[in-house]
Amino acid sequence: MTALSDAIRKVATGPHLTKDLSKQEAFDAMTEILSGQADEVQAAIFFISLRIKRETNDENLGILQAIQAQTQQETADVDQLLILSDPYNGYNRHCPISAFLPVVLAAAGLPTISQGVDEMGPKFGVTHSQVLTVAGVATDCSVEQAKCRLNNPELSWAYIDQAQASASLYALQELRTRMIKRPSLATLEKLVMPIKAKLKTHLQIGFVHKEYPPILAQLAQQAGFNSALIIRGIEGGILPTLRETSNCFTIQSEQSDVAQAYPLDPIEFGIEQTTRGVLPKRSENVTAEETVDLGSKALAGQSGVAFDSLVLGGAMALYHCSLQASPQQAADYIRQVIKSGKANSYFKQGLN
Repeated sequence: MTALSDAIRKVATGPHLTKDLSKQEAFDAMTEILSGQADEVQAAIFFISLRIKRETNDENLGILQAIQAQTQQETADVDQLLILSDPYNGYNRHCPISAFLPVVLAAAGLPTISQGVDEMGPKFGVTHSQVLTVAGVATDCSVEQAKCRLNNPELSWAYIDQAQASASLYALQELRTRMIKRPSLATLEKLVMPIKAKLKTHLQIGFVHKEYPPILAQLAQQAGFNSALIIRGIEGGILPTLRETSNCFTIQSEQSDVAQAYPLDPIEFGIEQTTRGVLPKRSENVTAEETVDLGSKALAGQSGVAFDSLVLGGAMALYHCSLQASPQQAADYIRQVIKSGKANSYFKQGLN
């Protein structure tokens, strides 16, 4: 018997006999899957059975720790670092303008990375990787190269692809597509920490369903993040709606792993919009090309929904990380960073 088959015997035995796994059992089963030696049918049964049963915190943590153990990790020579984790399967209703958020935050004094993949099922939406590739940014840099970018004070931002940081997890991409339904990996991969800061590493992550904030809060604390900003975001992403208050959450891990309610009102950041986010205008379909066009104009200081999205996303991160005293001050600072051309300069420094 293997760790994976033992786990399946516990979690896939029907509604009355199904048992939860310990953290170690989940870790061992996931390690076996990541080794590349596991039977694909068994791996699929494992993930689907956990989803049907609903994963416990110990099961989620065991799987996450197994992924992190297979992930290359570096420590950047920066005091604070923000990791942005948008959905790896991308966007298909709104342009993912958040792909430009790391450069804005870097120019504002907060080193930032985003992470993801080029494409991921079952949604196959437009991703950060696709947008950055069209914009001329290399999306295949190693974790070591990303660390060097963060250590450069005139750059301080990077994108890390799962293929580089967690190759064994990335190798499951085809299996995940064939499974159709999203496994717990769709949540857990967003909590991976390929680079950490010397002092504080923060997480900005999105959710859709109301059950997730306490789950994400516990996992972020247990994964080693010093804080987390948990956003009720557009399409489950890291940017909230621009037109109304969002029910978001925060944690400061030194104090607690319990998510604290954080009603996020765009008005407090000086933003008034009638739309939720950046919608495509050239056609009904979201494209990387149009996202790059809108993002480039926003970085150049052109007002509009894309500009306001970057202001809100950047300001709430600065305020959360205690780098600005109030939402309005944070928003004013982000506006100045963009309109002065500083953010655009940082972006150009990061092109191929």
